[in-house]
Amino acid sequence: MQQDFKESVTWCHKAADQGYAKAQYKLGVMYDNGEGVLEDYVTAYAWWNIAAANGSKSAKDNKPKIANDMTPEQIAKVEELLIEMIKKNPGLIKKKQN
Repeated sequence: MQQDFKESVTWCHKAADQGYAKAQYKLGVMYDNGEGVLEDYVTAYAWWNIAAANGSKSAKDNKPKIANDMTPEQIAKVEELLIEMIKKNPGLIKKKQN
């Protein structure tokens, strides 16, 4: 059975937009590998930042690996993208329960 990556991206976005770290991590993988989307390290790193903030150990572990392949300008773009993404959808980051 052939995997439909574009369909996977659609469903991952729906879950990621609700703050699910596993889906956020998976979107980072898809952007990192160009699966169903154009390969984009900036967007991959942004999704892994969000997933890590929501407790994903895999995202936290992968961030340094991709950062080694990025320029300082790309890292700066990540910061801008993160601000934009969270401003557009504050629900991307789950509130921690005390």
